[in-house]
Amino acid sequence: MPAIPPLVLKKLYVKGSLHVEDNGFALDLKNSIAPGIIAAFTGLDVDDQAIEVAQVTLTPFDGDPRAASDVSPEAPLPFPVGATITLRVAGQPLDPGPHELAIHVIVQEVGPLDIPISDTLV
Repeated sequence: MPAIPPLVLKKLYVKGSLHVEDNGFALDLKNSIAPGIIAAFTGLDVDDQAIEVAQVTLTPFDGDPRAASDVSPEAPLPFPVGATITLRVAGQPLDPGPHELAIHVIVQEVGPLDIPISDTLV
């Protein structure tokens, strides 16, 4: 399967979308690469700390929120070009300052991907 370079995957993150929400945070991903189908959400790391997948909710372009743990090969999440997905993390507040994140997914067309994100929370 073809690998997608991290430099290209970084472009999925909507720069500046990292923000505080309730007792957690959220960010946006916008597909500007190619149509894909997310077959599994396998993890999220924030500043080198793994976050429980159960704390993550994905709100796709159609606005119907789904628990990240519910995304599976039997119930995949389409991610067409131009679509935005909002990723929300509950119970994990972030302090202002720079943060490094990595989103781990399995995309039906290419296999496992690690999406690197660097941003500063104001």
